[in-house]
Amino acid sequence: MAAFWSGTGNGTWSVSFDGESVALVQEVEEVEAVLARIGAEYGQLSQAERARVKLVRVSRPGDAEYVSARELERRLVGAYGFLGDAVALSIDGQVKMYFKDRGEATAFLDKLKTSYMIESNCEAAIVETLELVQMTAPRAEVIDREGAWRLYKSRTKDDLEHEIKNGDTLWDIAVKYGLSVEQLLKANPGVKPDSVLALGSKLVISKQEPLLTVVTTAEITETRTIPFQVKVERDRKLPMGQRKVVEPGQPGREEVTFKVIRQNGRLVERERIAAVQVEPPKTQVEVRGAMLMVASRQGSGQLAWPVRGSISSGFGVRYGRMHTGIDITSSSGTPIAAAESGRVISAGWGGAYGRMVDIDHGGGVVTRYAHMSRIAVSVGQEVNRGELIGYVGSTGNSSGPHLHFEVIVNGSQLNPINYL
Repeated sequence: MAAFWSGTGNGTWSVSFDGESVALVQEVEEVEAVLARIGAEYGQLSQAERARVKLVRVSRPGDAEYVSARELERRLVGAYGFLGDAVALSIDGQVKMYFKDRGEATAFLDKLKTSYMIESNCEAAIVETLELVQMTAPRAEVIDREGAWRLYKSRTKDDLEHEIKNGDTLWDIAVKYGLSVEQLLKANPGVKPDSVLALGSKLVISKQEPLLTVVTTAEITETRTIPFQVKVERDRKLPMGQRKVVEPGQPGREEVTFKVIRQNGRLVERERIAAVQVEPPKTQVEVRGAMLMVASRQGSGQLAWPVRGSISSGFGVRYGRMHTGIDITSSSGTPIAAAESGRVISAGWGGAYGRMVDIDHGGGVVTRYAHMSRIAVSVGQEVNRGELIGYVGSTGNSSGPHLHFEVIVNGSQLNPINYL
């Protein structure tokens, strides 16, 4: 390193910059060390830049004081113009950016908040503790609002996400990515341990720590359709299977208000806070046939077969006892359909019948379905002809999978064959 002064050792040395004295020091080596640090910090000094600093041995004036190496460095950096006035942005106690002035810093923060205001009329706030501090800073690091925005975007990476597929659970997803369920939930504030994972939705797997966190709060109002209800009236003069709409239904409308909270644009909470009915729904009134014609011995064809299969045991006396229905063999789990439209009046355990369902078709006619493996309807439910009501099984007093089917007219069990 070439020196632009002669002499070494201790004494009193005047350090000048462009011919103007800036300090008194005792050691030449101290000045060389300071210049080396400045070169390392702000870029290697050229010979011309080093030549701007001169050292001359002088007699120490009586009232003059020597400066420390740190103070000499501060003065020379200022003389070179490497430092300038700036406004530092402190985030949670740590300086992260230097701005030209307070206005540029404020403009950047306003732009940041606005960029995450997805809903109209929302409020935005920055979570971290911010402080704007006036200080000197390296001129090369002082930026304006656009430079700060580019810096922020470069440090804000997209999160790694997992798209929910059929069968996915929080446990499976956590194991796949080497996380705990707790870590997965922390990265997804809107998800709870018992949440239902919707197909196609996404979970954050690797969450990048943002430089700043903007939380927006908004209230949004959506217009939603209110489905109409159906009131069913039974008409014993109308044959079963027929249906008439007496008064058509009309959907209603309501305005629902939600409180929406987002964190850096990601939805973390959506709470329903109010609902106003704009137009009430109009109930639809239907008349359904309840008349079941009394069958001849050859059968009238009024009832549908509840399940496909062969008859293993018919109606009548069997082994000295009355068999009150017919047994239709079928494999376990075969769907059972309602023989006609009606209302479920019984659905549950029936002793020797096992799991059974009774359907009232009106006009004193009831059909019974017994020995089910599983019931698919509930008491009070309206069912249509051919609608699923359960599955073939072998519950109760049964020797194997089959459906025991009965037709009960005015309380008496009659031969189902006459109605099929």
